[in-house]
Amino acid sequence: MIIRLPFGQGAIAVDLRGFRIRPLQPEGPRERSDPAQMVLHAVARPLSGPSLEVRARAAGNVVVIVPDGTRSARIPEILPALLRALTDWGIAPHRQTIVVACGTHPSVPRAELEGIVGSLEPQVTVIQHDARDASALVTAGTVQGGGLIRLHRAVMEADLLVTIGGVRHHYFAGFGGGPKMVFPGVAGYEEIQANHARVFDLSGSEPIRRPQCEPGRLEANPVAEEIGEAADLRPPDVSVCLVPGIGGGVAEAVAGPWREAFDAAVARVREIFEVSGDQFDLVVASGAGAPSDETLIQAHKGLDAACRFSRPGAEVLFLASMAGGAGSGAMTPFLEDPRPESILNRLAGGWVQYGHTTFRLVEKTARHRVSLVTEGDWAGLEGLGFERVATADEVVDRWREEFSGATVGVMTGPAVYPRK
Repeated sequence: MIIRLPFGQGAIAVDLRGFRIRPLQPEGPRERSDPAQMVLHAVARPLSGPSLEVRARAAGNVVVIVPDGTRSARIPEILPALLRALTDWGIAPHRQTIVVACGTHPSVPRAELEGIVGSLEPQVTVIQHDARDASALVTAGTVQGGGLIRLHRAVMEADLLVTIGGVRHHYFAGFGGGPKMVFPGVAGYEEIQANHARVFDLSGSEPIRRPQCEPGRLEANPVAEEIGEAADLRPPDVSVCLVPGIGGGVAEAVAGPWREAFDAAVARVREIFEVSGDQFDLVVASGAGAPSDETLIQAHKGLDAACRFSRPGAEVLFLASMAGGAGSGAMTPFLEDPRPESILNRLAGGWVQYGHTTFRLVEKTARHRVSLVTEGDWAGLEGLGFERVATADEVVDRWREEFSGATVGVMTGPAVYPRK
């Protein structure tokens, strides 16, 4: 069988003829061609509470939080239609504000914004959240343990707050989307770092990674629990949660109070993206193409999913463009010395967000032989334990000699996770 794996803006063919193929793929609907209509239907019939139209007719202004370009959710199609509806319901464009939930991610040049939010009326205000801009943040309150939470001023001052985002497995927060649109999406940098630091128990002499901080795990996950607490300090009036389809677009949409909408979307995402599957000695996977494989930080999520179907000592052939490099300068010190003991020493001396990502990467490359096909080329890549190869064929040809007729687990598209 010849398979095609997403890679950047295109795809790479991998010839797996002669092997037994076990597809690892979502069990659910494909993306719909009318995501904007799905969202308008959802906000007209929320899971509970008034419709968005009723809320809009009583509001003076609206703030809509949307994901940044690292999350693919058909926002350029959905958002303009939603804003036209809000205009019809009495909130004129000059009283509409879009906040792009960048979290700690960098903003994009103004010329690239349309690719994130779509074509909007010129009177609509578009803000890219900057977590380090203290002047744009106001205190929202505190979470358990006394941690102070600041959120973007526009969000706190909104008469009507709407969030739109896709719900997907997240490699340490359980699931993305839902409350993450508020926190960490539009929060202060220090608070975000403190939240992500909960991945490790830092109370002892050495950091210990908490096993509860895993994809699909919300209960007793300290990162996820604090995200929910922080979002409740300024909960969205209407949260729109998008369920991805097999094709990577949007298959379903639910709306309502964030906890209800998020819980409903999570249940559906579990049905689609958690699959029964063995562990394999040979696995082929990709970073799922742009934007999911644009940087190492984003592509790592696909590798994380693939390794969950890999036995200790298994070989993983991973394809990810990573043309955008590591994805954050904060990762540089860890790439310079990615030994686990060095990473843990740095984390013990002061939490840095992408130290955890680096640690998870070297855990995987220590446990599995990971052959990497990539466009990325920057210092430190090989130090993470990857074996860079020019083409997938050179790995598969070796497999034919060493593992003739073996079964290969193949993750051809969006990441899936073992069903528990």
